[in-house]
Amino acid sequence: MTENKPQITIRQIIIRDYNNQIAYNEAFRYGVNIIRGKNSSGKSTISNFIFYILGGAFNNWTSEARKCKDVTAEVLINGAEFTLRREISDSVFTPLQIFWGNYEKAKTDSLNWKIFPYKSSENVLSFSNILFNALDFPEVKGDLDSNITMHQILRLLYIDQETHPQSLFRFENFDPPLTRKTISEILLGIYDDSLYSDRIKLRDKSKILELKEREYKNLINVITHSGVSANRDSIEKEIKQAKENLNKISSEIQALRDAEKIRTTKKTETNTEKIKKELIGYKNKANKITTKINQYDLEIADSKQFISTLNKRISELYNSILTRKTIGDLTLTHCPQCLEKLSTEIEDNHCKLCKQPLEEEAEKANAKRLLQEMQIQVKESSKLLEEKEKKYADFQGQLPLILEKLRYYQKELDSSILNPQSTRNEKIDNLLISKGYIESEIENLTKHLQIVELIEQLKSEVAELTKEIKELKLSISEKENDQKYKYSLVMNKIREITISILRKDLPRQDEFRTGKIVEIDFLRDSFTLEGSNNFSASSKTYFKNAVIFSIFFASLEFDFMRYPRFIICDNMEDKGMEKERTQNFQELITKMSDDYLQKEKTHQIIFTTSMVSDELNNSEYCVGDDYDTENKTLKV
Repeated sequence: MTENKPQITIRQIIIRDYNNQIAYNEAFRYGVNIIRGKNSSGKSTISNFIFYILGGAFNNWTSEARKCKDVTAEVLINGAEFTLRREISDSVFTPLQIFWGNYEKAKTDSLNWKIFPYKSSENVLSFSNILFNALDFPEVKGDLDSNITMHQILRLLYIDQETHPQSLFRFENFDPPLTRKTISEILLGIYDDSLYSDRIKLRDKSKILELKEREYKNLINVITHSGVSANRDSIEKEIKQAKENLNKISSEIQALRDAEKIRTTKKTETNTEKIKKELIGYKNKANKITTKINQYDLEIADSKQFISTLNKRISELYNSILTRKTIGDLTLTHCPQCLEKLSTEIEDNHCKLCKQPLEEEAEKANAKRLLQEMQIQVKESSKLLEEKEKKYADFQGQLPLILEKLRYYQKELDSSILNPQSTRNEKIDNLLISKGYIESEIENLTKHLQIVELIEQLKSEVAELTKEIKELKLSISEKENDQKYKYSLVMNKIREITISILRKDLPRQDEFRTGKIVEIDFLRDSFTLEGSNNFSASSKTYFKNAVIFSIFFASLEFDFMRYPRFIICDNMEDKGMEKERTQNFQELITKMSDDYLQKEKTHQIIFTTSMVSDELNNSEYCVGDDYDTENKTLKV
């Protein structure tokens, strides 16, 4: 199976007011992080800021939040350090500033910050594109490209208070079912961008095949009703014979003119000038097109070499990152020089050999930045290459007809120069009529030959398309089977964890202790136990949290899942959850988290509560103070 294992970890959140004073500055850890305090002390405001800084669309700010200028976060994304900054605004489309490195470096380096808009365009990447790339998420193409953003991904990572407890996804006014389905497929790790691409290709190629087959049949009908053979060799023989007849008539005309008395005529002179003008025009066209063909030929070769070099560098950079990761996991126990045992008393993030501090996260961030820049270059260069190849093919198609015209007018000019002045008699007129008829016949045969060549080309294209479509269907079938297998695997684990969490609830809802069948429908945004969700408001909240946390914990079991091992919960005691029940849930989630951390399954949980468990209060899990209305989260 493919290993994705994307991960987001908040290290630090910094919020500034309009005087550039720090209104909030707290560090976060792996595992559970609890923001606790009385109601109206600003806990939800902090969770909204976290949602916002990670790319969420949010503008329903409290009065205290509106006094703040911006929010900054130092985050680890797939092990690479990033610093994100976003201004507090009433617009949900506020851009995001990104610095590849940690917060300390970002504070003193104003030049290397980059600003990315909320929405992408043809030539501009959005911040979702950048963060998707950092997470190794697939590019969601086609009709859904404008829908699947970081905001949409966060809708299944952020459990807020405003959304109804019967909905898994964070509430949206406009929420197409297909969007929810795509979000779930991405996060569950079953969305395959190559499968999606294959489906798009199959659709497009099937349409092209249909058009080519229709064009092929139409051309066959044209040839059949024209009375001309559809055989290339037969037409070429007819053209050859017609040209021989034409040369024969031209020779007879020349002989008759040589025997005539010469006299000057204005008409002949004007005709020669006209032929010269046409000839010069076609020579210029031929020269321009030939120059363009040569130019694009060189540019295409250069572009292909450039793209090939970039792809090679991207591959080398991937290998470098993988090699460093592999070697980094090897623990040296003895010095390679003297073979003495190395001391185990080494500070965290320091080399066991030279004792120097490690900057692995910074190097990963730089590698990610370089990868991203090169991938953008490859994408842009590939698009330019495609345009150049289209123009090159267009010019190549124009050249043969122009050269044929050029040869024709050159021959006419040569004939006109040999006979600049002549008197036409009846015999010559008849020969000229015959000559015109044969030239017309050659032109028609040439057109038929082009149709035959087009038929042969279409026949070849139809065969190639049929082959490609067959291969695509096989590829799609294989990938769909793999997708079904993964989906079954993940959903069974999510159901298993959900049942386990429900069983460990306090005895408040009988169905939680006896129910065995959990069904989750991301398309309809619904979830049921034994076909029902008709529970009390507090039980619905508990059930919803159990399902979403089960998706989160399942991601720690399967590396192919793209759920980024990160979750925010701002409704621990929402909808009338009693103190004992919410504290039991807090302790249950914390124990599960600790168990996974002991297995080195790194992750991050952030939740807010006004009823913190006595067992968890004032522990390493808590972030900041125990807030109240006199000591709020934001110091503004």
